[in-house]
Amino acid sequence: MNLRKSASPVLREEIVSATLSCGMPVHVVPKRGFARKVAVVAARYGSVDLAFEADGSGRQETPPGVAHFLEHQLFKKEGGQDALMEFGRYGASSNAFTDYCTTAYYFTAGGEFGKNLELLLGFVTSPYFEDGNVAKERLIIEQELRMYQDSPDYMIFRNLMGILYCVHPVRIDIGGTVESIRQIDAGVLERCYRAFYNPANMRLLAAGDLDPADVVRRAEALLPPARFRPLGPIARHVPAETPGVKERVVRHEMAISRPRVLVGFKDLRVGREKALERELETCVVLDLLFGRGSAFFSRLYEEGLIDDSFSFSYDSDEPFGFSLIGGETEEPEKLAEAVLLELHEARRRGLPARDVERSKRKRMGGFIRSFDSPEGAAFTVLGCLQRGIDLFSVPKVISKVKPGALERRLAEHFDERNYAVSILSPKRQAPPAG
Repeated sequence: MNLRKSASPVLREEIVSATLSCGMPVHVVPKRGFARKVAVVAARYGSVDLAFEADGSGRQETPPGVAHFLEHQLFKKEGGQDALMEFGRYGASSNAFTDYCTTAYYFTAGGEFGKNLELLLGFVTSPYFEDGNVAKERLIIEQELRMYQDSPDYMIFRNLMGILYCVHPVRIDIGGTVESIRQIDAGVLERCYRAFYNPANMRLLAAGDLDPADVVRRAEALLPPARFRPLGPIARHVPAETPGVKERVVRHEMAISRPRVLVGFKDLRVGREKALERELETCVVLDLLFGRGSAFFSRLYEEGLIDDSFSFSYDSDEPFGFSLIGGETEEPEKLAEAVLLELHEARRRGLPARDVERSKRKRMGGFIRSFDSPEGAAFTVLGCLQRGIDLFSVPKVISKVKPGALERRLAEHFDERNYAVSILSPKRQAPPAG
């Protein structure tokens, strides 16, 4: 097996990669001296993949929530067994997640890496789709979706995405809806599994005090090519989002003690080209304007309009991107107006160039710290690989961020046509009867 090594003198980290005979890429991050070891199997399949063509079968359209449903279902085995319980017998904890573009399964263990790797690769590549089993899991997912309705963080975000986007499936919850998952049966799950859970559309990543050659040998033995059918390219049909929003403001009442507000901007520049530059530039712009060291934060904190819950973020992948800004406040409309005014004034006056280097150092420090543990290293590497980003180019790209590029990004992404506001307010008490 041909092992390929890449290293970064800045990070002082190494990644060893290989491609198994079945077509699955494997990447190992050696972390000497750590007791914990982690392994992740990820499929490039997420909630936005609602329409696709695979293996010459023509265009297929699926209900929202299939990728998340599959994540749940793969843990379920014949006879009612749950793969999660098996990991506990070998000193490991296991879990999984689904996001907009990726589904990943992982374990963390102090020992018995080989046996836990066997369990991980075994349940992910050996699905069990039986109608009764699927029906039981559907009820569990329905309950999970209903439970989210009681979460303020979930509701303010979900309501925002529903008005920020007009056609892109990122506007739909990753888990789907109670109505959409009722359309998912064993046949739908099996069809999507065959399309996306092929070694060529997956990858294995391991981190810890591991011998990369040994990890690759084990994976090769567990995943012989004879087990898998070759898969042609997957064509994903994700509709392109247009400028403008569905609605400007959405309001919702629920049982909370304080109001909160979330301002969102959708990014219409998407795709893999320059994705890393866009992400870093956006994060620096947000930090310069709204970070703890900004004039905005200091002023509004002193006024009592914001508190420590105030935050911002940028989330992106190949087909989408969006920024979020907000927090708890007694005056949500006033805070939303202040955020929008700050962005408007920044476009007019320019960004505080003196703080650019400070913000870049913060980004660099955070990136380097993500390798402080096997878990952090594994998921940082996975995030870059899934988006086609050269991990070891990140420090160089951070160092090259210039004020001019930040000004252009500010004007491009924070377009006043492409923002929406979500407000949550405490539920008003009903007047007493009589």
